Amino acid sequence: MPRIPTGLFAVRLTAIVVAGVGLRVLHALIVAPHTGGFNDAFWFSTVGSDIAQGHGFVEPVGSVFAPGFHRAATALHPPLYPLWLAGLFKLGVSTDLAQRALGALFGAATICLVGLLGRRIGGDRLGLLAAGLAAVHPVLIAADGTLLSEGLYGTLCALVLLVAWRFGERPSFGRAALLGAAVALAALTRSEGLLLLLVLVVPLVWGARPAPRWRLFAVSIACTAVVLSPWVIRNWSVYGRPLLSTNDGTVVAGANCHRAYHGRDLGYWVLACEGRAHGNEAQGEDQRVSRGLRYARDHAGRLPVVMAVRVMRAWTLYQPFRGDEEQGRSATVERVGIVLDYVLALLSVARALALRRMGRPLRVLLAPIWLVTLAALLGYGFVRLREPAELSLVVLGAVGALALLDRWRGRSAVTDW
Repeated sequence: MPRIPTGLFAVRLTAIVVAGVGLRVLHALIVAPHTGGFNDAFWFSTVGSDIAQGHGFVEPVGSVFAPGFHRAATALHPPLYPLWLAGLFKLGVSTDLAQRALGALFGAATICLVGLLGRRIGGDRLGLLAAGLAAVHPVLIAADGTLLSEGLYGTLCALVLLVAWRFGERPSFGRAALLGAAVALAALTRSEGLLLLLVLVVPLVWGARPAPRWRLFAVSIACTAVVLSPWVIRNWSVYGRPLLSTNDGTVVAGANCHRAYHGRDLGYWVLACEGRAHGNEAQGEDQRVSRGLRYARDHAGRLPVVMAVRVMRAWTLYQPFRGDEEQGRSATVERVGIVLDYVLALLSVARALALRRMGRPLRVLLAPIWLVTLAALLGYGFVRLREPAELSLVVLGAVGALALLDRWRGRSAVTDW
């Protein structure tokens, strides 16, 4: 297939990005629900405001009207998204609506990166179609319109995939360093992003032949550690041990209790199961982790069923529209996105089977799918937690769609994989 001139490709990709931004702004202004309640979005907004005021990573404890009110150090979530909100507060962008609308900037970056990734994988048409799907995908639009970290996380995961693909094309120490740094940035947005070292970096470096695998891996790990170190050292000094987030206890306790093992909430996460904890956040995390693991051990016979349902929930194969209860998202938009994901998954599977003999492309594009599946096995299944996998579904779905289109038109395959 003839290539589109670079300038024309850039113009078309820019038009797609602009359209995607417009959809996201309209969604935030008209469709998406306003942030409310004491949830993750409230935490992000409060901590971002405190950072902007010079208080640092702290959260309020008690009532402002009570004598015991104070601000305590927090690491409930990694720091990048609160820092983004702190920057908006500093610029005077302080309303919920304006901050959610500016999430469209994450969408712009994600669409652009997906387009560039698709172009490197299969040429100009694939790049533009993948970008177009990312621009209109309701699940991605919904993520960018919430006051939550998934929009930024999706952008950084798209960056990881693009860097990983380039590394796979031509391994080098420089690209290994960039890959490690990109993974660290994703982990500083959502801590499960660190699993990309296991599901992406290890197999990718292992397949780098005849390059020096161990040295490439060491460089990648070292760069990951360097980027993570300021936040980890801060937490070490505050809590007495290195950690990315104190949210693990909440996850383990909420996903391992009677309600999460039986009935309607099987395989889900239950807020009421967190229970009380004492001491600072890290000590509370330890108590909740211990409580959740103890329940899991005591009910080990039930665990295989629970873990299977967790994965099914992650991929909306069990109570598929339960995900429309997720905070900050329109139920209608979420449901349309889930249906589109079914279509993309069918296209992805069909094309992935045809390309099975080509190990490197699938290794990169399947890594986010393994990441989401592994995170669900260890925790619970939510639609909002599969943000990285949406990127793979978009790209592989675009490959499948173009293959079907070319077959219908009697053309040769769109890629030379």
